[in-house]
Amino acid sequence: MALLFLAGLVAVPSILLAVERLNFKPGFNLFNPTQDVAFGQEAAAEVDNQFPLLNDPPVVRYVNDLGHRLESFAPNNNPRYVWQFKVVNSSDINAFALPGGFIYVNRGALEAAEDEAQIAGVMAHESGHVVMRHGTNQASKALPLELVGALLSGLAGESGGLTSQIFNRLGGFGIGCWMLHNSREAEQQADEVGTYILYHAGYDPHGMAQFFEIIQKKYPQRTLEFFSDHPVPENRIKDVGAEIPLLGPAKSWTTDRPEFDAVKKHLLALPPPPKAKAAPHAAASPVAPPPAPSNTMIPYNGQGFAIRYPDNWQAKSTDGAVALFPAGGFVSGSGGDESQAYGAFISHYQPQGPTGWGLVDATQQMLDSWRESNPNLRVVKQSGMSVQGRPCLLTEVENDSPLEGQKETDRVLTLRQSDSLLALIFVAPRASFDAYQPTFAAMVRSLQVQ
Repeated sequence: MALLFLAGLVAVPSILLAVERLNFKPGFNLFNPTQDVAFGQEAAAEVDNQFPLLNDPPVVRYVNDLGHRLESFAPNNNPRYVWQFKVVNSSDINAFALPGGFIYVNRGALEAAEDEAQIAGVMAHESGHVVMRHGTNQASKALPLELVGALLSGLAGESGGLTSQIFNRLGGFGIGCWMLHNSREAEQQADEVGTYILYHAGYDPHGMAQFFEIIQKKYPQRTLEFFSDHPVPENRIKDVGAEIPLLGPAKSWTTDRPEFDAVKKHLLALPPPPKAKAAPHAAASPVAPPPAPSNTMIPYNGQGFAIRYPDNWQAKSTDGAVALFPAGGFVSGSGGDESQAYGAFISHYQPQGPTGWGLVDATQQMLDSWRESNPNLRVVKQSGMSVQGRPCLLTEVENDSPLEGQKETDRVLTLRQSDSLLALIFVAPRASFDAYQPTFAAMVRSLQVQ
């Protein structure tokens, strides 16, 4: 007993030291945890009313059991947090947290995860947003100066009137107030806290980074749906790997359990999710097509490649991948996520199997992985070509457009880059594709690969 007691004394300082090194301290905040819960409760009531929830007992029980196990290891946890875990019946790959411990996981995220450590990583990341108090941190920064003065002088107190008074001034209290896009710094903190939680809960702490990799490789056109709400910190996977040794020695970590496999199999056998209405914070789909691409091209330097694109387009990168698109090129989908309807998406795919893979087989493997999440994807034709002297494969694909009732044409250019496949995906509604073809051709001609 004495030895166990001494071992406990040794372990506690090491955990505290890890927390101190990783700076698990919430930032500037004018509110207290009780107010976090009050704000979260009001927003959660709105979410429950406007989002399609999956009320399937086995799935809900599993997610709650896993969520409570994870939050028990969260640093800066507060006994006032309510910790409720719910499943949104949407195929979109997403998850989000509201202040005070209200966490929502999309059905699509559960189905996309390949083992329990990965979905645990998603939930641990969202728990990180709660305990780092990112929601009320953002709200504190957004408050008008006169209301800040009222709070600091104690005039507002902690009454229910505080909630309505503050968020009336912020432009309306509701889901949108808490579902603002987190900064890269907040996402990095949530990654760090999530890794800490996974380690101490006994899960492989690499699981969270593995999940992000899976989305990017297997669901490339849905990558921006997730990362539009979860901006990617630079060197995310490298940073997670660097954090793990700070937490303690390697363990016999849990990667998967039969419970996860049973729930995933059960989910896949359920009727498909309903077509959900757009979330209140999402931008409305454009009623008119985007402006025509500019003839003036500007450079983009990516991970091992460079390309030029129209100067009236935007660039949004996601950990090695990039979306290049015009204003209005992303449209709102079910569950409030956005999908790319116009422009280009460039990413890397790591073929499975021997290192001596061929271009045709690797491209087919990539297309097959896309079809897992989009069974309506259909290859129209395929031909060989070369770009800057490199052999390439050009594949034309027909797909469902995120624009309601329309089909889209995708031109997929693939080439070998070191030990991975570089894929350039050019996207437009079928009726508009010919108008974009000259721009896409100019982008291909400008491509430089290291």
